[in-house]
Amino acid sequence: MIGSKHTPSPTLAYFRGHKRAVREGFSFPWKKPIRSVLTIATLAICFFIPLFLWTVWLNYDELKQSWQTQGSIAVFVKGQTDESQINQLIDDIKANPVVESAHLINTDEVKQQLETDKQLSKFTKLIKSYDLPQQIGVKTKISQEKSDVENLVKMLEQRPQVEYVSYDQQWLNQLQGLTSTLLRMSHVSALLFLVIIIVILGNTIGNEIAEHKQEIRLLELIGASNAQVRRGFLYMGVFLGIFAGILAVIFLFVSFWWLDDLMSSLMNNFGVDVSLKGLNLIQVFAVIGVSILVTWFAARVALTGQRLNEIID
Repeated sequence: MIGSKHTPSPTLAYFRGHKRAVREGFSFPWKKPIRSVLTIATLAICFFIPLFLWTVWLNYDELKQSWQTQGSIAVFVKGQTDESQINQLIDDIKANPVVESAHLINTDEVKQQLETDKQLSKFTKLIKSYDLPQQIGVKTKISQEKSDVENLVKMLEQRPQVEYVSYDQQWLNQLQGLTSTLLRMSHVSALLFLVIIIVILGNTIGNEIAEHKQEIRLLELIGASNAQVRRGFLYMGVFLGIFAGILAVIFLFVSFWWLDDLMSSLMNNFGVDVSLKGLNLIQVFAVIGVSILVTWFAARVALTGQRLNEIID
């Protein structure tokens, strides 16, 4: 009866086992710090590349807003069209589900836009003595398909009040090409580096198990199961994920700072004045959480019962 008072309950024993496994998982990598630092750096690089592409994708909303202006449709109205007909045309355009907004552009505003263009500013003096045609600016919804926008342009060209419709088809091609490329690269890189992470952790954990053969055999002799044996190594994978995730975020912010001028120049080539933004605090914690899940999963795959027995034997 006296001995039973000191026997821990199954729940207490469970938590004690995890507490011990957490200590072991944290201490395992630092017994050989140089090798562990190299492992963490390699894992961080594996996380960094898909993280970089994902962060660029997060900036997509800002890119869309800027490109949306570049993709506006200009509708030139015939000179004999009166104000009531123009207003009716604008109302009809706004009623189209593809259109986000439409408004009549002032001729002075058109001249100001021409003056801001380095190539066209030299011709503004020539056109000041002439009347510019009435122009309606149409902004399409960014979620619309390319075919919907093209159908809108064809419909406008058939209106009797319309003289000409200016539509930059290349804008949509650039937008769709860039976004689809980023999305595919993110998916491919994430899958590729997931495989690399599993291989790296498999090798790292295998070395750790081999170096602790005697301890593991002793645990098995006193009745420890494979789940109890692998628990410390799973926590080691969790801690490696934490360190690698933090380092990957640091890599991201440093690379954005270093590539800021280059990325701005690249965006300007597309006619977009946008600077890429990094992650907020919630997104940083989300990235670290994902890195923990990935490294835990990789460690779990590497610690199957068969592989554990192969390394110990």
